[in-house]
Amino acid sequence: MTKRFMKLSALLAVAVIIATAFSLERENYSSSIFTTDTVGDLAYVPYEYEVNLSSQDSVPFLGKSFLGFCYDLGFSESSGNYRAVNRLGYLGKYQFGRSTLNWVGIHNTSRFLNSPLLQEKAFEALISKNKWVLRDYIDKFDGQSINGVKISESGLLAAAHLGGSGNVKKFLDSDGDIVFRDANNVPITKYMKAFVDYDVSEILPDNNARATL
Repeated sequence: MTKRFMKLSALLAVAVIIATAFSLERENYSSSIFTTDTVGDLAYVPYEYEVNLSSQDSVPFLGKSFLGFCYDLGFSESSGNYRAVNRLGYLGKYQFGRSTLNWVGIHNTSRFLNSPLLQEKAFEALISKNKWVLRDYIDKFDGQSINGVKISESGLLAAAHLGGSGNVKKFLDSDGDIVFRDANNVPITKYMKAFVDYDVSEILPDNNARATL
């Protein structure tokens, strides 16, 4: 009886060790999409397969709030990973390019990657600057539909995050005839649809916005 008990105890211990090992492997898993080192030349946008545009369904408690907008866009860009660096050189949770970081006053990419708070400040500053650039267009087109795409402030800001505010203007000025597509053939209208009608009113338009701690 004692020998049988000892055998069962040994088998149980082995099972626990194996389960723990598998758990550690899952915890240490790192997506092949993102690397700790920047590889290749800089580009303007991530690949389409690096973008998940249905993330808002996973956090219904945030809804269409500003926090929901931040969460969903960040999840779309990097699965919410503040340390993400994709193979095109885009950085952080919101996948900032270096020129965009410079635009919001950040020149130290290492500090940026190591500070979630600075990344959130950078995102808020970028929204504020794009909102200032697009302010007249937001006032004019908000609530309208162009080629089946509902126009909203949050959708335009998300589209500007993908393709720049200049290309958002071209789309609106052309009544939808000019649709910018990134290097991976993703149209800005995809972001307009995915991020429609979030409440981003707490961020005010400011062309001088900077990310500061």
